[in-house]
Amino acid sequence: MGIKKEKNLIETLINIHNDSKLLDTFLTDLLTPSEYEEIKKRWEIVKMLNNGVNQHKISKDLHVGIATVTRGSRALRDSKGGFKKVLYL
Repeated sequence: MGIKKEKNLIETLINIHNDSKLLDTFLTDLLTPSEYEEIKKRWEIVKMLNNGVNQHKISKDLHVGIATVTRGSRALRDSKGGFKKVLYL
C-alpha cells in the first residue's frame, strides 16, 4: 500500500475516532464480517496477554489456535510498541 493511501486511511480513522457508531459502521463496510471479527479477537488476545492470562487459556476461551495467540504475544513483546502504547492510553 502506498504511503499516500495509508495516510488517507489513517487520517480517516483519526477523523472519525470520537464517533464510535460511525467508526463501527465504517469498519463494517470496509471489512468482511470475518475480517472484522478476527481484528476484534486479535485485540482481545493482546489485552488478555497484557493482563497476564496464559496463552493456552486464551486459545481455549477465544476459540483460536495457539499460533494466533503466540503471534499476538510476539507482537506485544517485539514490535515497535504500538500495542503497548495503545493499551496504556
